[in-house]
Amino acid sequence: MAFLELKGVEKFYGKLRAIKGVDLAIDKGEFIVFVGPSGCGKSTLLRMIAGLETINGGSLMLDGRDITNEPSSKRDLAMVFQSYALYPHMTVEENMSFALRLAKVDPAIIKEKVSKAAEKLNLTSYLERTPKALSGGQRQRVAIGRSIVRQPKVFLFDEPLSNLDAALRGQTRVEIAKLHRELGATTIYVTHDQVEAMTLADRVVVLRDGMIEQVGTPLELYDHPANRFVAQFIGMPQMNVLPANMFQNAGNAHEIGVRPEHLTIIPADQGQLRGTIELIEALGNETLIHINLGSNLIIVRQYHERTTSQLGEQVGVRFDPAHLHRFDKDGKTMTDVNKVAGAAA
Repeated sequence: MAFLELKGVEKFYGKLRAIKGVDLAIDKGEFIVFVGPSGCGKSTLLRMIAGLETINGGSLMLDGRDITNEPSSKRDLAMVFQSYALYPHMTVEENMSFALRLAKVDPAIIKEKVSKAAEKLNLTSYLERTPKALSGGQRQRVAIGRSIVRQPKVFLFDEPLSNLDAALRGQTRVEIAKLHRELGATTIYVTHDQVEAMTLADRVVVLRDGMIEQVGTPLELYDHPANRFVAQFIGMPQMNVLPANMFQNAGNAHEIGVRPEHLTIIPADQGQLRGTIELIEALGNETLIHINLGSNLIIVRQYHERTTSQLGEQVGVRFDPAHLHRFDKDGKTMTDVNKVAGAAA
């Protein structure tokens, strides 16, 4: 039996059906990440689980208990917000212990829990500071610590790293992953950042327009996307998708997808596809080469090598048919055994 289960969950804003019958089962100790474009409903769904948004249809079960209509204070969940939501006049210790003090927990127990949480988050030397004396990353760790001391059944994170700069995001992401391994707590994490989703999640839930498009491990979604949307949403740079008529033996496929790393640049007279180099992005550890095929643009990714190609150069592009993805006219992945054997002349 799932530890946390959503059954046909719906959300309406007037006549707008924002969440459209979501079904999802989450096991105890799992790290689940919700991803999707802006407006897809990922934060709304998280807030419904937290009890901050009313569930208009379906049910929500936690550890065998129906909490669909329970107030947020009774759900045994802890949420970490994007905006930190710290009390500016309180010290780090007072912020972290606030919920326990409200619940009139024994002061000795509070001190022990705050001390342990601060040690895990490297905040021990900052307990007497107020939030204004902390960096953004430290403030976010205080917000996480405030949740840890409550020892909830489920942790909820709503884009917790989006206010941090790139270097700090990477550092804090590692800290969250380490913390999850140590605590073994069930975690639901909302982000628009694919790197966070791919590196943190046990399973990723891809949402679009209030519905789940696919659920799976990060590599399952990357290697076997259910449709064109998931294929192009997971992976950066995104998958190249071309009309099927550019390929030989495409069968009844409407479009063919191939990831940038599965393409190789070769001399123009040898390629299965031919085009002109339009842009070169030299990133050090990799090079992204944008190639204009006439009516379509593709990206080729080269790892650990410096390109000798030049802007405006005519080149050929080779691909391995085993790495092609076939989509029908509705954008769904075609799973039949027919393979695309080559490219059109």
